Amino acid sequence: MTDADKHEEARRLTEKALDQLELGNEPEADKLIEKAKKLDPGGAAEVVADLNEDAATRGVDTPE
Repeated sequence: MTDADKHEEARRLTEKALDQLELGNEPEADKLIEKAKKLDPGGAAEVVADLNEDAATRGVDTPE
């Protein structure tokens, strides 16, 4: 798996984790986040940064 593949997979896993959180499945979300961080910590962080940026453009406060 190339670095680019790892990055995209980490992003995908992080997005899936967010879906699990919305469903109230925190244990599964935690597992997915850990997998994403192991593949590429930057990919997981990028998803969070994208969400914060999107929220800021809509005027929504986000935790730091």
